[in-house]
Amino acid sequence: MTRAAQAAGTWMTPTPAEYRDPHYALHPDGTRVERLEDITRLRAAATPDLPAVITADARTTFAELDRDASRVAQALLRDGVTAGDRVCYIGENASSFLAVLFGGSKMGAIPTALNVRLSVPEMEFILGDSEPSVVVLGLGQERLVEAAAAVPSVKRVVTLSPEEGGRHTAGATVTGWDAWFDGVCDEDPGHRRSPDDTALMFYTSGTTGRPKGIELTGANIGQAIAAMHYLLELDTDCVALAPVPFFHVSGFGLALVSVVNGAALLLLNPSGPADLIRILQEYAVTHAVAVPTVIQFLLGQPEVRTADWSALRYMVYGSSPIPEPVLRDATAVFGCKFLQSYGLTESTGGVTMLSPEDHRPTRETAHRLRSAGRPMANVPVRVVDPVTLEDLPPNERGEVLIGGGHVMRRYWRNPAATSAAITPDGWLRTGDGGSMDVDGYLFLHDRLKDMIVSGGENVFPAEIESILTGHPEVAHAAVIGIPSARWGESPFAVVVRTPGSGLDEDALIAWAREQMAHYKCPVGVAFVDALPLNASGKLLKTRLREAYANPR
Repeated sequence: MTRAAQAAGTWMTPTPAEYRDPHYALHPDGTRVERLEDITRLRAAATPDLPAVITADARTTFAELDRDASRVAQALLRDGVTAGDRVCYIGENASSFLAVLFGGSKMGAIPTALNVRLSVPEMEFILGDSEPSVVVLGLGQERLVEAAAAVPSVKRVVTLSPEEGGRHTAGATVTGWDAWFDGVCDEDPGHRRSPDDTALMFYTSGTTGRPKGIELTGANIGQAIAAMHYLLELDTDCVALAPVPFFHVSGFGLALVSVVNGAALLLLNPSGPADLIRILQEYAVTHAVAVPTVIQFLLGQPEVRTADWSALRYMVYGSSPIPEPVLRDATAVFGCKFLQSYGLTESTGGVTMLSPEDHRPTRETAHRLRSAGRPMANVPVRVVDPVTLEDLPPNERGEVLIGGGHVMRRYWRNPAATSAAITPDGWLRTGDGGSMDVDGYLFLHDRLKDMIVSGGENVFPAEIESILTGHPEVAHAAVIGIPSARWGESPFAVVVRTPGSGLDEDALIAWAREQMAHYKCPVGVAFVDALPLNASGKLLKTRLREAYANPR
């Protein structure tokens, strides 16, 4: 990288020499991963008898997964689904999800994954917006049969409920999973779309308005999983667990890279932290993905500190900053390689990486644990003035922009939102505040809209939250700005205490004033049993602002 590029604030990690093709993940035959429909085809040809999916009561080989995908493709064709039609899956992680994902792709449809935690009205909006031809409902989603069948575009609703037979409602046919395949063959229809065509859709969580469909191409996906493909050391002896749902791009990414590399994908949904610990141990999981809140919950379980973690090779985390004290504790307890990835669904997942080496810092590099790592190979990342979009020098805070082949194609049928999110020259505006240090490490400083301006000083809640969670009696903390007659805004903390804690407001504020500049310290603290989260597990600061805008 030239000094001029470094000074301008644009970073792109040089290509590691050992990467065979750093732009793309590669299939077993050496060809590029740039079509979803090819993933099971080529993996099944390479290792047909190895386990692809492990559930509580079954093992599915790669040959069987590929056959199931072909059956889904043939069932969709029989139902009149054509290339470009949407096929929605609503359900927890399951082998049926993968069959619909790869099967829909095999005949040219666009698989669309919906968040199972959404309310029925939210589901109705997304189904109406995406206009699917077929909706597949996983186990436990029977409540949505009528809502899905009522969507005018829907021809068939398929439910995994074993009690469901064939019937008609609201103009759609409702069928059980096994019955859906009656009379269809398992021949691969052989469809192959352009890598630049839309291959998959996710929907935004809708925290700032109506959910938007995010169109990702095959080329997006092939490039996005490339870094994980080469750096996670996945092979045919590995067992990967993604308790993160597949309707989140992080869980989806691990599922894809596991299939590409021939690892077994463990599809179990833990009932809680203790159950997750049991699963990781019982199945000798080698690779796991978790959001920071899950890692923090795990560390709160006494048994996690006495368990044998020798099988665990990698723990991948992301989706939000993780407090430094928690991160240090986690690396000590699990003893495996940790890898952090920052990204958005609009960037097809991770674009920066805090490497395992970065998680073993020296005194001089310990500050990097607070970062989101450096840009992945061939992913340009910039920090710019959010008004002028001019590049900022190192260590100056602005808006994070992402470029290159990871950037989504567009928002589904929403050109106005697409234009607002993607600049004319192809840079994705993340809306995240950040800064880049002289070594190219990205430091996140909250969503721009969450920044607090107190007495003319910019105060970033994530920094305060990281410090507050360093208190031994603080389990979780969220910081918002509240009106101040003197300062304009002041920080206010909403805190979840550790079990049995008697920590009070005055004691925590006094402690905080010893840890940080006084203008950053909370002027008040509210203690709650739990922080409000949306259906995607993201913190709803809008709820906190509504509740505590005038706490005094």
